[in-house]
Amino acid sequence: MTDEPSRVIRPAPEWVTRLLFAFVMLSLAALIVIPWYGDYRSQPIRREANRVADQGRSLVSTIHLNMAQEGAALDDYVADPDSTTMRRFREADASKRKAYAQLSPLLASLGDEPRRRMADLLDLEEKWHTAVETELFAEHAAKTQRHGPLQEVLYDRMLIAAARLDDAIAQSARAARDEDAAREQRDQRTSVLLGVLALTAAAATGWLSRRTHAYALAAEERRAALADAVAARARLMRGVSHDLKNPIHAIDGHAQLLEDELRGPLTPEQRDSIARIRRSARSLMALIEDLLELARAEAGQLTVKLDRVVLYDVVRDAVEEHRAAAEAAGLTLAHADDASRTILTTDPARVTQVLGNLLSNAIKYTPAGGRIDVSTEMLERRDGAEAGRLAIYVTDDGPGIPTDKYDEVFGEFTRLDSTDKPGAGLGLSIARRVARLLGGDVTVSGGQEGGGARFTFWLPMRPTA
Repeated sequence: MTDEPSRVIRPAPEWVTRLLFAFVMLSLAALIVIPWYGDYRSQPIRREANRVADQGRSLVSTIHLNMAQEGAALDDYVADPDSTTMRRFREADASKRKAYAQLSPLLASLGDEPRRRMADLLDLEEKWHTAVETELFAEHAAKTQRHGPLQEVLYDRMLIAAARLDDAIAQSARAARDEDAAREQRDQRTSVLLGVLALTAAAATGWLSRRTHAYALAAEERRAALADAVAARARLMRGVSHDLKNPIHAIDGHAQLLEDELRGPLTPEQRDSIARIRRSARSLMALIEDLLELARAEAGQLTVKLDRVVLYDVVRDAVEEHRAAAEAAGLTLAHADDASRTILTTDPARVTQVLGNLLSNAIKYTPAGGRIDVSTEMLERRDGAEAGRLAIYVTDDGPGIPTDKYDEVFGEFTRLDSTDKPGAGLGLSIARRVARLLGGDVTVSGGQEGGGARFTFWLPMRPTA
């Protein structure tokens, strides 16, 4: 029975956590702002509605009182017409008209119904006064004339209209208060909804926090496991390489004894076989050295010994070391003369190692009859750099490298499609690691027109004081 594979914990995108946190903060702010703003907005409306309603109804009461006074004065005038009674009627009418003047602007904020009731009342008021002036106060009217039917009907309708105006004012005030109460209720519902959403977002944030913590723990476990695996691989490569070197040295040593005919004369076929054995042993030793170098690089054990060197001499020596291999492969290896004889501070052994890997790679992949050029170029300082850079170019006219493989060729054990070539695909990976250890880098680009590749070994120009 096999264990079920563990599920990989993946963290939520960072923007999700930020969005939830922002929503929680905004919701909390809204829970504070909405009630405050609702109260801030409602209090003036409520006070104004109460003020208008109280003043309006008070003025309507004044109008009712003045109407009653007018009616009483009119009855007294009919019974005994004199100037005092007339003055009472005029004073009551003036007070009523003053109340109308104060009431009109108040009704502007109470809606259409109170204004319509006010217009009806004023219309009846005008008709009643016209009837009164015509029937009672005209100079030609008989002093014994009594109220006519029209006056009484209009007076009753006017009283009813005043009552309806009072009722319309009261209803408008109630409507304003109801609307304010409904607004408060909506604000409360909004606050409750925001509170629920904020709690939900907070719960989601907590869940994401736990998930992120779990992911961090899993990532730390994977990092530790990877570190252990890398360390184990480094130990394995060092151990295996060390254990393989002695038998390979023994194989090469015994093959050399046979090649030197210390064990007796050899036939041409035997000599060829022994030469092949020795070449294979040397190739295997080179692979072991690459593995050891890679293990040291992964363990951070690569060291550099800085010294002042003439770059031309270092490059020339590296080129000459590979000239025989290039000629054996039918290639032309050219080194452009660097007349400046640039002096820089670096590790000459490491520079030779990087150039050696680049030259070996070029020799390996350039077809017979091809050409390999090595040149240097001094680049001026730029972008605020403290010093310039020096580029060493290794250019060949081989088949070239596809642009989408430029980064891949620097991977470990990378061979692209050339599986028939010797080597394990470690040279370029080691070259880049060493170049970066020196403060530079190794990059690749297209070579000559029609194919080829150019590897550039960058070096920093350190002060040489």
